[in-house]
Amino acid sequence: MNTTRLVLIAALAAAFPAHALDVEAITGKPTAGNPQLGNRQAWPDLVGDEYFPKATWPKARLLIWPHAGRSFGRGEPKPDPLDPASWIDAATGQPADTAPDMNTDLLLPDADKPYRVTLKGQKNRACRHLTVGRNAVFEPGGGGSLAVFGNVWIRPGGTLYVYRTLKLAGGRNTFFRNDWPADGNLRKLHDTGAIVTFDPADPRKPNPWSWRTNRTPSVCHFFQHDKPEATTEFIGYSSSRDEVRVIAGTLIVGRDSRFLCGGAAMLDIAKGAAVALMDGAMTGKTVNQFGTCCRLSGGSISAGLRDRPIKRDARLGLGYSNWMNLTFPDQKKSRRGNSYDYGRFSATLSGRLVAYPVKGSDARLVIGWQRISAGGGGRGVNKTDGFNRTFAKLLPKITIWVSPDTRIANVRFEDLHRGGIIMPDVAAATRWKNITFGKGCLSRDVKELLREYEGKMNRGRPVDKLKPDRREYVTP
Repeated sequence: MNTTRLVLIAALAAAFPAHALDVEAITGKPTAGNPQLGNRQAWPDLVGDEYFPKATWPKARLLIWPHAGRSFGRGEPKPDPLDPASWIDAATGQPADTAPDMNTDLLLPDADKPYRVTLKGQKNRACRHLTVGRNAVFEPGGGGSLAVFGNVWIRPGGTLYVYRTLKLAGGRNTFFRNDWPADGNLRKLHDTGAIVTFDPADPRKPNPWSWRTNRTPSVCHFFQHDKPEATTEFIGYSSSRDEVRVIAGTLIVGRDSRFLCGGAAMLDIAKGAAVALMDGAMTGKTVNQFGTCCRLSGGSISAGLRDRPIKRDARLGLGYSNWMNLTFPDQKKSRRGNSYDYGRFSATLSGRLVAYPVKGSDARLVIGWQRISAGGGGRGVNKTDGFNRTFAKLLPKITIWVSPDTRIANVRFEDLHRGGIIMPDVAAATRWKNITFGKGCLSRDVKELLREYEGKMNRGRPVDKLKPDRREYVTP
């Protein structure tokens, strides 16, 4: 290490003394890198079939933020999180001398007072295990992304927000834990399936699932899961503010947990990738929007897994569009089509939609309305009083495109309008196994719920717009 570097580290140590840092006490608590899975108080809901406890990790460097609970005023020297010397190496108790990388664990300790660690700039960054302690805010900002190759544990009262893309990567099974807020309100809404309504007299009424109302669950703007042959299990409630892409591997939403996609975006599951929802789990959107909420392109959405069968339903929630062919006032028209047009799909599904129930159980993968009307038509509409009042008349019924090669088993569809399942060949539905149609469907007759598409196709998807050519398709 050169002389200039030594002088700099010494100067930083003098400006930001870390003499009070008790490394042993900090690392003795359960963390992402040392979760202490046998501690039932820290992990009361583990049942033993999870994958991440079986993962083994080689010893790695652990960097601790030594300024927990400190805020820095205007004009006061501030430690730069991009400078390795601002972190303490847990192995030596001394300032670190190299920047974090994919083999480095980061720990922001619990604190009695709020504090913030912000990474500025455009550079993409990486770490292995990440622990964000109570009262800590960790913000990888700017245009750069954060790739995490290990576990993530956002302790109660802590906050993680990646301003660009949070990418989960690596070849090991991991967890992403962000417990439900302590007041219990969101957990109660989840457990009871409560409806978040749209009020035309108050269209900006707070939506409890939105980051604008509760920022703690919102962990990133964009989200990617890219872990071939590996899994990440989400525990508690987390959401993005925009697009979610499951590129490879399996994203598991743990028991009684929720993972949502925000904004005018979709949950996008690529070929070979998978989302698995455990007992009582749900995925979907934080708001309603006209248009596609979920695109399954040769991947899989399942309730449970072959070796982790479920005893209770799990839910894929979708928004709804203008299936009633209402006329919305005060809207601009585009030659390429409008988000409020008739015939928009809530989801396009090609791949596998299956549930793995315990023997003797009737637990299912439920595909239906997400029970959130807040947001209205979403992006692409002029949200005037006239629009809002018309939207309030639109019943929450979903419209889905299902490719004929899609394997469907042990699924219950809910909240379908007549003709709500569109296929290029409705005869393919005879190959579905153990399918039922539940509450909210405008018919229980499968022939009334299926609609055959006769237009042009491109790469297995419809090109021509649907037309409201039968009255029963647009009436309650």
